[in-house]
Amino acid sequence: MYYIKIYVAIILLTTITACSNQGVKTKTAPSKEESKSSAQELTLYKEAIIALNNDELDKAETLFIRMSELQPNIAGSWANLALIKIKQGELKQASAFANTALTKNPNMPQALNLSGYLAQQRGEINQAKSYYLQAITYKEDYALAHYNLALLFDIYFQDIAKAIEHYQWYLAYSEQKDEATENWLEGLKATMAASNS
Repeated sequence: MYYIKIYVAIILLTTITACSNQGVKTKTAPSKEESKSSAQELTLYKEAIIALNNDELDKAETLFIRMSELQPNIAGSWANLALIKIKQGELKQASAFANTALTKNPNMPQALNLSGYLAQQRGEINQAKSYYLQAITYKEDYALAHYNLALLFDIYFQDIAKAIEHYQWYLAYSEQKDEATENWLEGLKATMAASNS
């Protein structure tokens, strides 16, 4: 039951429409070619997410690689590639993809959470903690990062008060009921109460 939660729903952080970095201040409607390109990229992205959610990892990888070629500066594709490599057990490649995602967007909570997981797998517990804390700094209601922090405080740092705090945040922000964690939290609270009396 107690394992690091890495499954994330990566969202596209910027619009798919092609943007120009020219100094033009006026907004113009996208050309037909840009609109067609944007629609194709959005379709490709949706297919990639569906493949990833269905654990069709090879297909998802191919699609996210294509997305990273079409939109190389969007961190979401790189973070999803990192997640795929984690699921495939290729942690070195996952680290490279997570680092690329953070280069593209250093504030991306999902990439920070994945980097925390990867640091923890390498035994770099303080670095993992730092990544998780950064993730919740940028997205306070990021349930998975709270859960992963709770585990660190619970198992590695033996700081039960902090573990309880983050388990509570995880449960408050989680979109799914998690009875196992609720029961574990109650046990921790009882243990803490007993040790304080």
